[in-house]
Amino acid sequence: MWHLLFCTGDLFLPRRLEHWADHDSSAAVDRAPGPKPPNAGYPMLSEVYRLTERGMRLRDKGLDKLTDAPSLPIAGTEAYSASAPWGLLDDGRLARL
Repeated sequence: MWHLLFCTGDLFLPRRLEHWADHDSSAAVDRAPGPKPPNAGYPMLSEVYRLTERGMRLRDKGLDKLTDAPSLPIAGTEAYSASAPWGLLDDGRLARL
């Protein structure tokens, strides 16, 4: 995961954790206050996260449906989007999920 931060920037990870914590009523991660105040300029220390039972199940078994994950804007499109459920298969074909 740390290698991906070089491609996405250092704020991608805390922002994505926020998305997962806010996603729905049965969130995949719990959020709690961290050791630094929220607006002190330390986004990775102002909140701490842990996987819930649902999060561990998603990690281990994957998504049952696209809406199990919060959508993620990527290069002009959106991953995990229920409104545009398309994906690229390993063999290069586009498939409706």
